[in-house]
Amino acid sequence: MNDILVIRDPGNADKTIFDFIKNRYSPRVIDFDEKQAESALSAGKISLIFAFVEDIPSHCVVELRRILIFFKDVHFCLIASSGALEKYDDLLQRNTSHYLLIPAAVNEFKGRFEYLLENFAGKTQEDLISESEAAMHSRLILLVDDDPVCLRNMMNWLKNFYQVAVVKSCADCIAYLSQKKPDLILLDYEMPVCNGVQTLEMIRSEKSYSEIPVMFLTGVSDMEKVREALKLKPQGYILKNSDRTEFLNKVNAVFGF
Repeated sequence: MNDILVIRDPGNADKTIFDFIKNRYSPRVIDFDEKQAESALSAGKISLIFAFVEDIPSHCVVELRRILIFFKDVHFCLIASSGALEKYDDLLQRNTSHYLLIPAAVNEFKGRFEYLLENFAGKTQEDLISESEAAMHSRLILLVDDDPVCLRNMMNWLKNFYQVAVVKSCADCIAYLSQKKPDLILLDYEMPVCNGVQTLEMIRSEKSYSEIPVMFLTGVSDMEKVREALKLKPQGYILKNSDRTEFLNKVNAVFGF
């Protein structure tokens, strides 16, 4: 696919994943070099960029940022482990950014890779904006938390990908569910008056919304308390000290992204 550009440092790209992309999709491949990127563009339109950024040298990081300025309206995807992605947090805040986690089995990687191809490769920028906005807001997440700092962080992390509603108590949560059914509830484990476990028990007891996926938000390090909560069969839990990448990865996994 000549409109796909893959950027990699030969010594640091994941060989299995790189060979899979190269052999199956025949993209244009360059090093982290602004001049090579300019040549690739002169050879034809680029609609999607993939960059292997795991443990790349500092000069490659500089070149990557120059290249992304050059392709300022093109959607791009960083391929790396969750730890390596932390240094690119500013890039991942952009509406045109995506990421794929490695190490990963080829079959698992293939599904997410082809999702990006289907939604972003070979389309006009107007198409991308329209479809991206529709995809980002196709699912509704309800945040239930009384901590304003946590709510602000989670809202900022989620707002470019999902619809988000916020309530601050168990009572408000149940009242909301009686009016609207979200696709996922992120539920604070510890709240005053009625805690997360009690709230989840109420959610599970009402047939009309008992099947809504629920994930606990917790700062609790006591695994006995966490295990108690897991008896109610939530989708899992997210530690409140998780970084943006880990947080979004867990949320996306609920929807199979």
